[in-house]
Amino acid sequence: MRHISVEILKERKTKILSAVIHHFIKTGKPVGSNVLIEEYNISLSPAAVRNLMAELEEDGYLTHPHTSAGRIPTDKGYRTYVDNLMKLQNFAVKEEKRIRKEYKQKHNEIEMLLSETSRILSGLSQYTGFVMTPKAQYDEIKNIELVQLSKEELLIVLLTESGMIKHKKIESSLAPGQINRLKNFLNEKLRGVSVAQANKRIISEVRDFRQNEIEILKIAEKISDVFYNIQDDIYIDGTSNVIAIPDFNDFEPVKSLIKFNEDKEKFIEIINKDFNNNGINVKIGSENILAELKDLSIITTVYKNGEQAVGILGIIGPKRMEYEKMMLLVSNVSEMLNKFFKDKI
Repeated sequence: MRHISVEILKERKTKILSAVIHHFIKTGKPVGSNVLIEEYNISLSPAAVRNLMAELEEDGYLTHPHTSAGRIPTDKGYRTYVDNLMKLQNFAVKEEKRIRKEYKQKHNEIEMLLSETSRILSGLSQYTGFVMTPKAQYDEIKNIELVQLSKEELLIVLLTESGMIKHKKIESSLAPGQINRLKNFLNEKLRGVSVAQANKRIISEVRDFRQNEIEILKIAEKISDVFYNIQDDIYIDGTSNVIAIPDFNDFEPVKSLIKFNEDKEKFIEIINKDFNNNGINVKIGSENILAELKDLSIITTVYKNGEQAVGILGIIGPKRMEYEKMMLLVSNVSEMLNKFFKDKI
């Protein structure tokens, strides 16, 4: 029988543990060997994966509910997972971008898709493409995990129905039992609630805690601030494409786009005005509310999660553009995102 080195065995266990935790955070369901092989590119036989998962359980990293053959992570497993993520941050600067890209590919499927969508819009139009992330008032909470990083620090992991994953660390001195009670409370009260409403819901519901749970109340209020401060975000790609457009004799349109790329809140405020409009929306030159956009046209449309519009995408280019072609491009890309969300349901 072929001998497997300790290093390879350790690497396999680390990969399996990471995959189990990622999938459990994403779905909230116990994870079996077949899921790991099919979805996480683990090139081992089902028997080999089950053996490694059993060893991880013996070592205290995984456990399994009595009614399921699948595994879920323990606090020790989460601790190792988080420690490994922290180790990544200590790599050389030249590795940092690559690590972040790989991490997003594994853990933030929807964010990766939206970023890629802005590049598609930019590349196919040869103008500037943008996609806004799902709006907080329409993106509902699917699951909340609370992970104790240390005696003074708590990691909040928020998974939304659209697939967005948000991480935030806060100061906390709660005991493990208190953390577990708080996690159960948050999931009971907030699952299915929009991210935008979560702040108010926590404040109104958390008062139900008994007076001897005052420490939990304080941490719950901190978590409510986390929800309150989650902002809409936007991916913008191809601002430099405008430089090559012969229509412009000066640098003003380029400066405007660069400014919007830096001041995303202002840009989000502008395009949000089209959020409740159906179909394709086109604003030409002076029809835009800002003077900086007088030489540019903006084509936008919404994308949907089921029947609910949740975000906006589009392109920015010169007034002299092939409108029919650009409007069709924006429409087709929107349908692509709609199909992605539909398939997730």
